Amino acid sequence: LYNMGSRRTNARGRQLQEVINEGYVNCIDDNSTTFKKNDYEEKLDWILASQPLLSLISNVQTHPTIGTLSGHKPLTFDIPIGTEPKPASPRLSLNFKVANCPKFRNKLNEQLMLWNKNHSINSELDVEEYTSFITNRITAATQEAIPTSKHLNTNIKLSEATKHLIQLKHKTYRTWKKTGEDSEKQQYYKYKVLLTNSLRNDRKNNFNKLMSSLCQKKMYSDSVWLTVRKFYNKRIKQTYVNNIKYNDVIATSDKEKADLFADYFQNEVYVKPPDTIPFHQQVTRQMYNIKNRSSNTKLNKWKKITIKEVKWNIKQLRNSSCGPDNIHNRCIKNYTELFIQHLTKLFNSILNIGYIPNEWKKANIILLLKPNKDKQHPSSYRPISLLSCLGKLLEKIMKQRLMVILDKRNILPEHQAGFRPKKSTLNNIIRLTKYAKHHVYGTDRRRHAAVILFDIKAAFDSVWHDGLIYKLNELRLPQYVMNYLMSFLQNRFASIEIEHNLSKTFTLNSGTPQGSPLSPLLYIVYTADSMNGIPDHTEHGLFADDTALWTSSNTTTSLNSRLQQSIDAFQSWCKSWKLKLQPTKTELVHFTVHPRRTFKNPINVKIEDTIIKPSDSTRYLGIIIDKRLNWRSHIHHIESKIAGRISLLRFLNRTAYEPNDKIMLNIFKSIARTIIIYGYPILLTANDKIWERLQIMQNKAIRAALGLPIYTSVQYINRITNIPKIKEYAVTILQRYIQTATSN
Repeated sequence: LYNMGSRRTNARGRQLQEVINEGYVNCIDDNSTTFKKNDYEEKLDWILASQPLLSLISNVQTHPTIGTLSGHKPLTFDIPIGTEPKPASPRLSLNFKVANCPKFRNKLNEQLMLWNKNHSINSELDVEEYTSFITNRITAATQEAIPTSKHLNTNIKLSEATKHLIQLKHKTYRTWKKTGEDSEKQQYYKYKVLLTNSLRNDRKNNFNKLMSSLCQKKMYSDSVWLTVRKFYNKRIKQTYVNNIKYNDVIATSDKEKADLFADYFQNEVYVKPPDTIPFHQQVTRQMYNIKNRSSNTKLNKWKKITIKEVKWNIKQLRNSSCGPDNIHNRCIKNYTELFIQHLTKLFNSILNIGYIPNEWKKANIILLLKPNKDKQHPSSYRPISLLSCLGKLLEKIMKQRLMVILDKRNILPEHQAGFRPKKSTLNNIIRLTKYAKHHVYGTDRRRHAAVILFDIKAAFDSVWHDGLIYKLNELRLPQYVMNYLMSFLQNRFASIEIEHNLSKTFTLNSGTPQGSPLSPLLYIVYTADSMNGIPDHTEHGLFADDTALWTSSNTTTSLNSRLQQSIDAFQSWCKSWKLKLQPTKTELVHFTVHPRRTFKNPINVKIEDTIIKPSDSTRYLGIIIDKRLNWRSHIHHIESKIAGRISLLRFLNRTAYEPNDKIMLNIFKSIARTIIIYGYPILLTANDKIWERLQIMQNKAIRAALGLPIYTSVQYINRITNIPKIKEYAVTILQRYIQTATSN
């Protein structure tokens, strides 16, 4: 069971691994050893489960050994069997399926007419007042026309027969205990058996009703994907361990955990980075001059936001979570002409004064556990800010305007592929693999090439506000844009939300909020000059905060020197702009025609006094790149990842009564083929054995989706599904991409 963490393997272990690879069961663990005796540690115990039980398992933990005789560590996990009383959610949950939209629009217009049209917006206080008025009017109309949704009941829906049997069972039980007669006792146990069978039938009927969406004649996406998400691992709710520790303080209740996380993020993450070199003080002084100049400068003519611009951006809004003001995007999309006029006036007033209301700077932060991290440590969680939807709408408009300015002036680096139109992760992956193959295996090969992948600690959350304002000022942006962005970065505050409990409020002294439409673009601007000091012999690839450098040379000594020179230049830039590299998470891969050869001067580079040695493979933007560029490690990764998807397809097909084949094939294309085909441009250069393994994965997934036996021929599958072979499909979408790029 080498793939499951064990260092040993045997025949039975290989058989179990094959069952897991087929997708019949899945392995769940917390990536820690489960056996320890003396100095020997090993992974010997696992939790195996299949659907639908797999989707319910959470909070897997490995505990210390119990007693002295056995070296096995107990594994525990949680399965929800009921509901516990919890505080009301700070975010309002609305049932839009039964919303009275005409009534909402009428009430909204009635509320907005209360505003004094002669009231001018000339100060920050006026902006706050106007924002509160619009927010309160939307809230009032929402309360009148849109009911709140009740919390979902995890218990099954009972039939009338079951309810009647429950009453009879309780009645006979009370009579039996009162009289003590054997006839009443027999009657009680009779009703108990009948109730058990009735409950079993109710569960079966409810489950069949849920799965009936897969049996429809037409593809109804809402009901189908609601069913799929019931069992899709990605949708498992975030859970927390019983105890979380930080600075020798242990939090047990949800409120204590929220406050502990607030202390951690305020002291460790969103803290203003200290000045370490004279350049930092110079930037700070310049930033104060920029603020003073902007406050004393009146705006000249500037392009105001139009009603058409607001309407277009509202139509692009997604149905995402609301912020602290409880204004949903669905409410905004159900707009009236009067509402658009007020919203446009508010946006233009904000840009004219250069002040964003405080309510839009407040965030409720939810936490997502990073993959393979310790649940007990606060640093293992990624913060996601839930912001005001009205504020994000204006941010979306300003992002578009800023992007137009940056593109027109050609400010963003060419090889920054993150969050930019017509660019993706594959742009830099293709460049890297093409470079390595040309210099290692080409006719004019240099025999050696290497790539180093950097990890920046809390990149988005560590952005230095003064430094970002300094860089934005250097771009000579329009004054109204500068004023807006300075207000956007200043005086932001947040609270941590855990199980409907809000922590104390804390200030964000660094970073850009993850969840804001503007944040990725501001980070790209902040790091736009990060590669300016890199020597010409080294190439680079950027995707948001993922940074890669690669170069080549005739000898390992020269390659070492080139890499170190480039690393030192990037380290110097990070020091100047208060970003911190994490050497332990930085990875290096050495490409050579002799991968097994031991060199006299092996590739070793240094980052902050830490020696980085080459790895056999590394993960870059979702692709496993190995030192031989044969893609076997990547295919192995896909096989382990696709097994769970195949298991889900098989479960959906077997549990639904006569499922619609078209619906099942659409689910296959969405959750399975996307995994198989990812990275297709570089895999097209791989040998046929790689594509044979990919084709086997596709065949298994289609058989599982359609409920076909494992001996079903590939020709029959192709004939009844009209799904092309995976390599043919890859060539087709590549040609389509080339045609689109050429036409643009």
